[in-house]
Amino acid sequence: MTTTVSPPTPAGQWSKVRNELQQLWHSELRDSNIRTAYVVCGMTGTAYGMVTAVVAVYLNKVRGIDELTIGELAIFFSLGIAAFSVPMGLLIKKLSPRTMLAAALLVYAGATAIFPFLLSFGGLATARGIDGAFSVGVWVSLETILLMRTTTAHRGLITSLYTISMATGYGIGAVFGWAVMLLYPMQMVFVAAGLFASLAALIAYVFLDRDIQPIAGSDHAGDHGHEAGAQPVKPAGDDARPPILSLYWKIKTACIPTFCYGYFQASLVLFLPLFLIAVRKVPKEDTSLLVASFSIGMAASVVFVGRLGDRYGHLKTVRSLVALGVVLTASLVYLPAFWMVAVAVLFAGASLAPIWPMSLALQSLIVDPRDFSRSNALLNGSYGLGTLAGPLVSGFLFKHYGGETMFLHIAVLWALALLATLAFRRDDPSFRAIAHARARAAV
Repeated sequence: MTTTVSPPTPAGQWSKVRNELQQLWHSELRDSNIRTAYVVCGMTGTAYGMVTAVVAVYLNKVRGIDELTIGELAIFFSLGIAAFSVPMGLLIKKLSPRTMLAAALLVYAGATAIFPFLLSFGGLATARGIDGAFSVGVWVSLETILLMRTTTAHRGLITSLYTISMATGYGIGAVFGWAVMLLYPMQMVFVAAGLFASLAALIAYVFLDRDIQPIAGSDHAGDHGHEAGAQPVKPAGDDARPPILSLYWKIKTACIPTFCYGYFQASLVLFLPLFLIAVRKVPKEDTSLLVASFSIGMAASVVFVGRLGDRYGHLKTVRSLVALGVVLTASLVYLPAFWMVAVAVLFAGASLAPIWPMSLALQSLIVDPRDFSRSNALLNGSYGLGTLAGPLVSGFLFKHYGGETMFLHIAVLWALALLATLAFRRDDPSFRAIAHARARAAV
């Protein structure tokens, strides 16, 4: 007798996700550190969303700064990320995630609030550099807290919820920024963002534990559902930590897609609004809603993507998302109406934004928990390098060859990232586990 198994329905899939979230609520999510990290992440995302939605338009339309110079200013932001990622990882290990998170948020708040009142290019560039340097301190601190307080079985889902917190904040921030622009001069958007970040710093310092340690189950690859048969990660002492370049090579399959995501995101945020204003004649106020569209797409998909990563492998999931990036980025060249672009940005948020939590979960399964702050720093540094190269190259192409060429070259970059995920697929612990299981079955 043959038994036919029907494919799971969408309702059944959602029921499984809901049950898994309920289990998390009674396990990892009971940890006050994780709950606080999500709150702080959402508030920080609100500050970022307010600034991100208006910074390019403010510089171009209010200050009269051209596209190439805007790209140059973004370079200083990215330089701050790239240059301070590794030092921030070391500071977090030395000072504690709580202390570093609160301090980084306060410095970010000050740099953001003062930004629109700086009159010289040097002042603007310095503020952007400080912004990037301490933003990476915020991200690495939050991610270290979450990974240390989470078992490997749910890491993709926990990092996805982290992304949802950030995306929700971005969406709210974009709307807040748009509302502030209707009532006040655009400079006040930056001041309001600084106030949100300051409040987030206070919450982090008051409610996070002073000394946050890894929980049981955070350092054993074997208890990760799709990695049966994989070798557990051995705890490493401070004297056995791998050199920074060796650590990067171990997590390169997480860092390469993250670099491309930073490249894409920085270019999209800076130059898609200007492209739409110049070519599609879209009102500048409406372009700020694209950030909300991207964030809605991210929030709608990231839990399902995280669950897919936990079940089937994070690198395999990233590979599928990168393939979608090729198509969606190229489509921005040919879509004739603003609403079509908004839909494409919505799908880009749904498919490309989850690359970050999947890469974060992937690298955490490869390294020892004692190296989380350093590996998180390298991942953020890869993102920073992407945001550094993206505005520079994209700004040059936008000014001299047009927005169409700019978007097509990003699509080519996604295609190269797709090849990298295939070439280094053996770095994925789930791939090695499957290969090991097949080898044993063949004996």
